[in-house]
Amino acid sequence: MAIDPPPPPPPPPAPPAPGPEHWARVRALFDEVSALPAEQRAGFLAALTLPEAVRAEVSSLLAHLPADDTGGAGFLSTPAMAHDASPHASRTGQRLGAWRISAPLGTGGMSEVWQAERADGAFDAPAALKLLKPGMDSSAVLERFALEQRTLARLQHPNIAHLLDAGRSADGLPFFVMELVRGQAIDRACEGRPLAERLKLFLQLTDAVAHAHRHLLVHRDLKPSNVLVTDDGQVKLLDFGIAKAIDPLEAGDASLTAAGQRPYTPHYASPEQVRGEPISTATDVYSLGVLLYVMLTGQRPYGRTATTPREAVRAVLEEDPTRPSALSSPGPQPDPAWVATRRRLQGDLDNILLKALEKPQDRRYASVDALAADVRAFLNDQPVSARPQSLGYLLGKLVRRNRVAFGALGLGLAGLVGGLGLSLWQGHEAALARDAARQQLAGVKQIASELVFRYGDAIALLPGGAQTQESMLQQTVAALDVTLQRAPDDPGLNVLVAQALGRLAQLQGNPAFASPERAGQADATVARALALADKVWDSQHGDWRFASQHLITLLTQAQLLRGRGQPAEGLKSLALAARRADQALADKPPDAGRAGLLDLRANLWINHAHFHDHVGRPSLGRPREALQFYDKAEADFRTLYGDPQLMQAMAREAAPGDPSTAEWGRHNLANVHAGRALVLQRLDDDAGMRREAEAALALRRQNLAANPKNVTWRQTHMFDSNTLAIALLRLGQAGPALAAAQAAWDEAGALLREAGADSPWAATRANFSPQYGRALAGNGRHADALPVYDIGLARLREQRAQADGSSLRMRLAWLMVQRARSQAALGQVAASDAEVAQALALLDGVPANTAAPTRELQGARAEALALRQDLQRPP
Repeated sequence: MAIDPPPPPPPPPAPPAPGPEHWARVRALFDEVSALPAEQRAGFLAALTLPEAVRAEVSSLLAHLPADDTGGAGFLSTPAMAHDASPHASRTGQRLGAWRISAPLGTGGMSEVWQAERADGAFDAPAALKLLKPGMDSSAVLERFALEQRTLARLQHPNIAHLLDAGRSADGLPFFVMELVRGQAIDRACEGRPLAERLKLFLQLTDAVAHAHRHLLVHRDLKPSNVLVTDDGQVKLLDFGIAKAIDPLEAGDASLTAAGQRPYTPHYASPEQVRGEPISTATDVYSLGVLLYVMLTGQRPYGRTATTPREAVRAVLEEDPTRPSALSSPGPQPDPAWVATRRRLQGDLDNILLKALEKPQDRRYASVDALAADVRAFLNDQPVSARPQSLGYLLGKLVRRNRVAFGALGLGLAGLVGGLGLSLWQGHEAALARDAARQQLAGVKQIASELVFRYGDAIALLPGGAQTQESMLQQTVAALDVTLQRAPDDPGLNVLVAQALGRLAQLQGNPAFASPERAGQADATVARALALADKVWDSQHGDWRFASQHLITLLTQAQLLRGRGQPAEGLKSLALAARRADQALADKPPDAGRAGLLDLRANLWINHAHFHDHVGRPSLGRPREALQFYDKAEADFRTLYGDPQLMQAMAREAAPGDPSTAEWGRHNLANVHAGRALVLQRLDDDAGMRREAEAALALRRQNLAANPKNVTWRQTHMFDSNTLAIALLRLGQAGPALAAAQAAWDEAGALLREAGADSPWAATRANFSPQYGRALAGNGRHADALPVYDIGLARLREQRAQADGSSLRMRLAWLMVQRARSQAALGQVAASDAEVAQALALLDGVPANTAAPTRELQGARAEALALRQDLQRPP
């Protein structure tokens, strides 16, 4: 009997089609190898351990690369002005959409760049047209090309080459058109320029990169050929071909640039890039550090002898950057000018560059804006954050910025720190003529005033600046006291000491550093400041700066009393401040002084309102009187911001980079509306609450449109959105409430991501969870509401573990009931019933006479019982 042979084994499965990760790796490796001279490419590729499919694909691409092309596939890696001839010259004269190709500009491994003009005359200037090469239309390459186009479409900035158009050629190849930039690479443009001009060019670049970061894009390939400087000195950032979206909503693009695929230029790459680790905005900070180093010194920070990508990568990982001021002259011959450059680099610029080039990401600048702020500080001879903030360093900056005053007084830095008054008076008074003594006293007051105001305020903005400012003020007051003992009746000296003491009291009373000891120090400092001010008030209140500081000192005293649970006593200080503000404003001309005092009086009225009614702080519990003070504040603000002369005076006083006076006007008026909204909430006037919240938000939106990166504008818009959500929920309008709550929730999340998990924004977002959760639930999105409630519950439980209390229990129980409602709506009856039981157990421990700040909390027990009854009702 014949036996059939066994069937042949099944054929092996076909290998899977290459996916996006394969093509991303091919692209990254091609970019790296194509940067090498042609004779080194094959050997470099052969030495790598690679999947054969990747090796074959890269070899195929390299075979089509001209021998003298070391530009790779980066967009405009050969700058537009280089005029390399394209191998596809036959396209000259072709029309692509509305554009006619006129000349080749450059070519890379995957795309061609052409000069083009609008065929219809709608755009006069020539443009750069980037066209995908024939045969390069794999899905991964097409997606990368589309990603670059989407990236450019998101970025509208004067220092970024902008997108003009996009489309497909007649043979189906995608193209896009962008501004044609003619200029020099930024390192070449820096040659022969003074150091300050180089830094100003760099600041244009940081503005562009920061703009990209605010749109959640990391450039990842910042190098000289991607940054051009036009003939008129404008910086243009190019090549977003390998930009990385850091927006979670762009996760679909992540596979193209996932960890392990490494598009970068080795000499300008960060350590995390060459290790294939996740990248962030810190990656661009590092590359900017390398670029600035090259711009200022003409040399790389490390790897100066590296000739291959592998050597460059090793230098990035293993070599520390050379301190710039320790470099030798960059040219083959000694350069006498380099000695002067080294002196300028020594100190602040050394520290700025080395901080940007820290290997660990968390030791670099936290953002491009922070790096730019230090460069601006250097240009303005201000302290930089990259340098240890010793008092000697900070005062040294003051001396250098005030050489004439210090030189005329014969006063050195050591004399200032050791005792400002003594150095001028002790041992000299008897020998000096009266006029000379007065001249020296004027010098003392001038320098001390700089320390107390202009310079002290700048120090306060630095890391740890409040403590440094406090130390400086203490030493300044101690030195001035010696002088005051010898000239006790000098009005100007009394004014200056009162101002310094007032500033010191503000710092000592700062809640962020509160302690019983510091509160006592603040009380004593305030008392002495007020005593000195009282002595000279009648003769000196025409000095608006003195009057303003005196009013602030009275406000500090009021807040200290309120902090001890004595709002009624604090109101006495506020009332005196208001009367003295009226005195100082009497017959005041429409100048900066009147503007400042009107602004201050309006803020005094707002503080009056807070003392009469404010949640979370001791107050008199008089909401209707609080509304009257908000009306007074609004009247002063409208007087101030409705007067063109006062607006111009304020604009002249503003520091560079400050928001406009119009923005401040909208901000202050919005604060009045927002404060009223919260008072109306406690009066259960829901329609009024909504009206005021919407009025506040209308002003906030104008400010955000004018200055979208201003953190204060973002924060206040966020808080007022949350207030509006509460009002709409109270009115039963769940649809509009969700839009407002979503805006607040999203902004809190954005601020949290920017500042880190340990920032206060985690608590803010948790505080928003009741409104956002209820708005979601009110729109039937109960499953989405549950994790939102969980964030708020976790925060309340943490607070309760630290300090339990009746109000905290009520908030926790009420939020548990809201969560239970969503559980019940999802059919989770047992879980909902258990949640209600826990909420009622919490409420059982709350005394019956406990006052609740809102009607929601007041009805927490009734709501829990009603829900339990619903749950127990038979289906």
